[in-house]
Amino acid sequence: MSTRSTILLLTWVAIACAMVLLVAPPPEPDPVDPQDKAIRDRMAAWAIRDAEQWSTDQGDQTLPWASAKGHLAIVIDDVGRELELFDKLLDLRFRLTFSVLPNSIYAAGVQQRLTADHRRPREVLLHLPMEPLDPKAMAGVDADEDFLLASDSPEQLRAKLEAAIARVPTAVGINNHMGSRLTAMPEAMATLMPVLRERQLYFLDSRTNPETVAAAQAQAAGVPSISRKVFLDHDPDREAIRAALRQAADHARDQPTVAIAHPSLDLVEILREELPKIQAQGVAIYPLSQVLAGSLEPRP
Repeated sequence: MSTRSTILLLTWVAIACAMVLLVAPPPEPDPVDPQDKAIRDRMAAWAIRDAEQWSTDQGDQTLPWASAKGHLAIVIDDVGRELELFDKLLDLRFRLTFSVLPNSIYAAGVQQRLTADHRRPREVLLHLPMEPLDPKAMAGVDADEDFLLASDSPEQLRAKLEAAIARVPTAVGINNHMGSRLTAMPEAMATLMPVLRERQLYFLDSRTNPETVAAAQAQAAGVPSISRKVFLDHDPDREAIRAALRQAADHARDQPTVAIAHPSLDLVEILREELPKIQAQGVAIYPLSQVLAGSLEPRP
């Protein structure tokens, strides 16, 4: 670099430094008016009070995991077919998990409702239709669902799964709807599980067939999984539902437990009556993902 260039560079640096020094410092902030501060403090106190009151009157009832004597997840299947019973179940002050049928008429609407209130979060599953042993079961109210079939190629199975996931984008996990035939097929289950792993979705085996291999294939593919322990409404009689719920609570005292039920007025009323009693005995209701995580922890 020439002497002239060096002198010019040093001159520009000196000018820049001088300009920085000449810039006026930022003005001092206006002093806080004590009256304004008192108003802001009072409004903050009101907000805290209102939040605490809402939590007392409308917030979820639960127990810290470590202090509970039992840990139970209740999954409501077949969500999206209707709204009246769904609303009643959503209004319960317990953290139920809702499994949405992908092609059901209200699938989009119930997902919006389930995720709308951050103060009362509800976990969403994809209730994935799979072929049962009795093909006639896929007719009737399920005629609009695109079932994963035993006759599907691996490419078809994956495409149907991807389409169903796209319809229930709020899902954090999947459980099978029907599926007594497909869940007993190792090849079909092995085809599906890598998709769940890639999407970071867990799998709940509804165990509609005692010969199911779905949970085992999920574990082999590195997909977190858990299996249903109790169907609350396998017998839809009102007192049978009550007895099954108490049975599920008993299991939950031994290990984190999953129960599955379906929307009905009897179920709503039994849950409303019994869940506060169960929690008073130390068994709390948790989102399925929390029960799954607890089931994977080594037992003392």
